Amino acid sequence: METEFRDAIEGLRATAASPSAYKVVKALDRHGREEGELLERYQRFVDESESPAARYLVRLILEDEKRHHQVLEDLANTIAWGFVKGTPEQVVPHFVTKSGGDETLRSETQALLGHELRDRTQLRRLRRRLRSHGDDAIWELLIELMQLDTDKHIRILRLILSNETSPGRLDRMFHRLRRQRA
Repeated sequence: METEFRDAIEGLRATAASPSAYKVVKALDRHGREEGELLERYQRFVDESESPAARYLVRLILEDEKRHHQVLEDLANTIAWGFVKGTPEQVVPHFVTKSGGDETLRSETQALLGHELRDRTQLRRLRRRLRSHGDDAIWELLIELMQLDTDKHIRILRLILSNETSPGRLDRMFHRLRRQRA
């Protein structure tokens, strides 16, 4: 798991990075190493637990933690290497929009955002229905986790739109989407 962080440290040296870049990458590296230990611990828990329900839930956590670890690596590489030619592929790309924007990207993002907003409403309804059907706490938790993911998806799509759309147009579009949801 340390390979990508080693790439970041190499990038700091290769680009003669600033002291502040060193500090940030070292902090990401330190946190990444802690995450790596946590990943191993979660994996042991999944492998050794006798409770199928606990294994199922901890596998969900493990998937998130793996993604968190990858994001830390990507951030460390981005800060260390910047956008130098020959940069490792594990970097967070800079969000660059074409002049005038990309209508296809904007249109698809708006459509996906609309679906996610509807999904959020449907998940609330589904959660209520599950409560009336049975009293299994794990079911409600799983729907709640899906709601949190949906909220995350909405934030991501809104960020994409904010980079593609003027602020005034974005506010009008969100207002229109809220009215459609109601």
